[in-house]
Amino acid sequence: MADRFPAVPDLTGCLRQLLAQVPAGWVTTCGNLADALGNRIAARWVGHWALHHEHGAGCTCHRILRAGGQLGGYVTASDETKRQRLLDEGIAIDGDVVDLERFGFRDFVSNRPLEELRRFQEAVQRQVVLRPRRIVPKLVGAVDVAYPSPNSGVAAYALVETETGRLVWSATIRRRVAFPYISTYLSFREIPIYLDLLDEVRAAGRLSRVLLVDGSGILHHRHVGIASHLGVVAKLPTVGVTKKLLCGSVDIKGMASGESRPVVHQDQLVGVALRPTAGSQRPIFISPGHLVDVAFGEQLVRRLLTGRRLPEPLYWADRLSKTAAR
Repeated sequence: MADRFPAVPDLTGCLRQLLAQVPAGWVTTCGNLADALGNRIAARWVGHWALHHEHGAGCTCHRILRAGGQLGGYVTASDETKRQRLLDEGIAIDGDVVDLERFGFRDFVSNRPLEELRRFQEAVQRQVVLRPRRIVPKLVGAVDVAYPSPNSGVAAYALVETETGRLVWSATIRRRVAFPYISTYLSFREIPIYLDLLDEVRAAGRLSRVLLVDGSGILHHRHVGIASHLGVVAKLPTVGVTKKLLCGSVDIKGMASGESRPVVHQDQLVGVALRPTAGSQRPIFISPGHLVDVAFGEQLVRRLLTGRRLPEPLYWADRLSKTAAR
């Protein structure tokens, strides 16, 4: 796998190193730590880590505050303990707010790992090829991942007969997951386990000609969502399908059952919103990943809808991964 995908950084270790740079008598914010990691979009993950990490003697996570200087929660579940630790370090607190102009620390030394990953994504994006396809294969596979714990993932592959929607073959694997969930960086969390899974699928002779992926294709801030990224590194035609809109513009008001509407991002057609059934009040979002185009992605998904919100291969991949994760 190393020759197909870079070693992902130990982001938790990087975060701990950054936090260690905040001296007593100073505080920082989730956003400032995310900036030091290379992208402010990671601020939500930093906040989650601050409240749920393994906390022990010497940990200085009490120095992490909210964006406006509000104290926020504390991993020990005692907000008063956090307040007292800050007061003991000489930090003035007005109500529940610290003056970040006076006490805020921003002078981090960092190699900004998320910037490096973004550059890697941009290099992958330049390898994405969009092309029309005419033939819908008789069998279509899909992949999805479920998480029995934050650091463990179960990936599933489901192969479905296009004409009937019947599940004909499946496989699951469980692996340690090293990278956290950060929006727009999903590839670095899930592609390593997908590559291992696809190796097993290939060895069994069950790899489909087109692969559905639970995630975005070019419908992504940098036009390289996990479906595109996986397609490039695995050299497969891929189509991304999501339940939520990651980015872009589309009017979904008053959509009829079976209706689709274009999704545009940065003046480019990047996918479609499709209301799959009358019972689904919200659409799914389909985007080409690699070696397909928008029209074929929509055509393929429509052929695989049998009355559920998700196309059959993704329905089964989702169900199989969650069942195996229990």
